[in-house]
Amino acid sequence: MSVNPLSSVPRRGILVGGAAAAVTGILAAGAQSATADSAANQPESSVSAKLKFRTDGKFKIVQFNDTQDGPLTDRRTLELMDKVIEAEKPDFVLINGDVIDGQPKTATEVKQAINNVIQPMESRKVKWALTFGNHDEDSLVHGTGMTEAKMLEFVRGYEYNVNTREDDVFGSSNSQLLIAGSSGNKPKFGIWLLDSGRYAASQIAGQDFKGLKNYDWIRPEQVQWYREASMAAERRHGKIPSLMFFHIPLWEHHHMWYGSQFTSNEADHAAAVKKHSIVGEKNEGVYAGAFNSGLFTALLERGDVRGAYCGHDHINSYMGNYFGIELGYGPGTGFGPYGKSGADKHQLRGARVFELDENAEGIYTSTRTVFARDFGMDMNAARQPLDKPLPLPDH
Repeated sequence: MSVNPLSSVPRRGILVGGAAAAVTGILAAGAQSATADSAANQPESSVSAKLKFRTDGKFKIVQFNDTQDGPLTDRRTLELMDKVIEAEKPDFVLINGDVIDGQPKTATEVKQAINNVIQPMESRKVKWALTFGNHDEDSLVHGTGMTEAKMLEFVRGYEYNVNTREDDVFGSSNSQLLIAGSSGNKPKFGIWLLDSGRYAASQIAGQDFKGLKNYDWIRPEQVQWYREASMAAERRHGKIPSLMFFHIPLWEHHHMWYGSQFTSNEADHAAAVKKHSIVGEKNEGVYAGAFNSGLFTALLERGDVRGAYCGHDHINSYMGNYFGIELGYGPGTGFGPYGKSGADKHQLRGARVFELDENAEGIYTSTRTVFARDFGMDMNAARQPLDKPLPLPDH
């Protein structure tokens, strides 16, 4: 009897018509208003029409990453988020994985930890979503019972959240969000969210992961879901330029920095900077998944994703153009987890900003990073936790 070598890999879903259901939802709903989101007995589209370009044709996205703390979040994490949102006035905010860590001991504490970092958006009525990272389920060891599916259900109860409902595809935060033009409902731009999983299994086919990065990878069924949903959207609306976000970087994030696949030396990097127009910092390794997901080749094939951005490695902030697709990091936002060494621990706490203009060629016009140090914040390395968690909403 043959044995599937991936049968021991942790999974949160299997492909049982998941991609087909997503495509059906797109064809049925297109970019119409999201009333179907709550309609009884109706399948939910993976496409949200809750986002729209402003009347001036502009749209701004802010990417936060690795807020990663417990119910007493470092107060400066929230201060940084507040200051970025106030300064940038984004139309959409993403927390791109590792929203919380393993500190919570109860389900209520999990909700408190999440709620703390959601309030900068909710209090300002800014639409937002999240992806999950490798640490978001760490509290399960304490018996909280808060799986990503339960966390997703919790955050979808917030008024300004635009995450879509969980489906059968691996992961709990896979979504396609379409941004309607300033006039009418026709989508002009897209935002893809993928759940990059947590950790590799302890063993596959009796072999451990010693010598490999032991993080998870984006599954073939997720790549299939993206391809089919992308093609369905193109049939209905034409090719839609998009950005994609997931927590754990791809192998290609490493390849781009060094300009090569199997070496990691600065001589290669110097040439790669020119070839790939790389800007930003790299202060630690690229902690990619154990196996190459194949996602990048799917992005090349489809030709709709202009940039794919991750987090995970808190003190990397670089980006570049890798064969026509931007690959990059959003810097770590949270003041709770690790950062640079010593007194410089918080020097790269920040966010990434994306500018869209529906009247510009390609619509996506620029990206840049902003940092806590730019706002004159307290950069002392010591923790500064909240006195108590922020109040939970009624829901």
